[in-house]
Amino acid sequence: MNATPKPELSDQALQGLRVIDMTTNLAGPFCGQMLGDFGADVIKLESPLTDGDMTRGIGPMHKPTVSWHFMHVNRNKRSIAIDIAKPEGREVFLKLLEDADVLLENTKTGSLEKWDLGYEQTLKEKFPALIHCAISGFGRTGPFAKFPGYDPVGQAYGGLMSLNGEVDGEPTRCAFYLTDVSTGLHATIGILMALQARHQSGLGQFVDLALVDCTQIFQQQYVSHWLGGGDDHIPSRVGNEYPGIAPGGLFKTQDGHLTLLVLKDHQFKQLCGLLECPELASDARFRTPAARVENKTALNLALADRIKHYPSELLAEKLLEGGVPAAPVLDVPAAMQHKQAQAREMLIDKNGFRGQGFAIKMSRTPAQINRTAPRFGEDNMQILLDMGLSAEEINTLEKNQVIAAASAE
Repeated sequence: MNATPKPELSDQALQGLRVIDMTTNLAGPFCGQMLGDFGADVIKLESPLTDGDMTRGIGPMHKPTVSWHFMHVNRNKRSIAIDIAKPEGREVFLKLLEDADVLLENTKTGSLEKWDLGYEQTLKEKFPALIHCAISGFGRTGPFAKFPGYDPVGQAYGGLMSLNGEVDGEPTRCAFYLTDVSTGLHATIGILMALQARHQSGLGQFVDLALVDCTQIFQQQYVSHWLGGGDDHIPSRVGNEYPGIAPGGLFKTQDGHLTLLVLKDHQFKQLCGLLECPELASDARFRTPAARVENKTALNLALADRIKHYPSELLAEKLLEGGVPAAPVLDVPAAMQHKQAQAREMLIDKNGFRGQGFAIKMSRTPAQINRTAPRFGEDNMQILLDMGLSAEEINTLEKNQVIAAASAE
């Protein structure tokens, strides 16, 4: 029997996938960016009523209509600007979905239904293979479904803010947008799972993501402790400490700070040897994990007296080479320019794009920068021509302010 010929391999994992990304801010655009990085044709749909995604103008500017933030999370996308509040705009939008695999949106719950474009209302029947991924603060069900939500709301309602900060300090927001990034990652996973399910059934489905849900799911360990231990195990702020583990936490160094976490006896012995205080390893107070936790204060003071004499990075490398988990506390520029980050190409400068690289490394179908972030409505003409509209029809849409575009820069 002849073997079935293998299909021709594409250059990228998601080549041939078309995504309509009508999201703004961070969570949704980050999901669209990931799909685009791996070859999906991502069309960013923006509204002329708001001059597009508000993050075009937030932070340092790369170009007049493209901020550095916007450039990062909207790379590998094309832009079309359609006013779907107008009937003609809705017609164009529905035509755009005819060849789409995924609709990614973060409109307020009920917004698309207002225009007769809801999933159950219209899209499910009209486009049965479409995967409709919706991102919102609280999800599309429940008493808070129609409420707005940004990253800090997700951190607070999700429980994260109560855990972050010093033991005796105030609840503290995570400095970067953890809720948004978590939701973007979960949206990407949800879309890929829906695509896999579609391979089997031929049918799309609705994928519902909430900022609050995606914050809570990151706290599995704390939630499980509370569920198993009851009110005696309600999670609380621990700062840089690790309850039940010693030594672990943050230590001052000659030029900054070092964090370490020692879980095993052999790691502790190695730590003491490398810090030239082997007597601590044989001290009865620190001989076992339980004893080290019981005498944590004395142990940390003894280690701190040693660690303060070392430069952070040199000590961290020395400890890591000895099998002891440790790291210097780097600021963002130092982290992005560290030799390990350079080796992993986490900061790239190619094809007109300068920014972060790719966390997912694939040997055969890697991520690529195929194009930089688009100007507002930059690809109106080409996308609409590809859809079968004539130049005259496109000019009429522009004249009637159904579509819009920024001037060339």
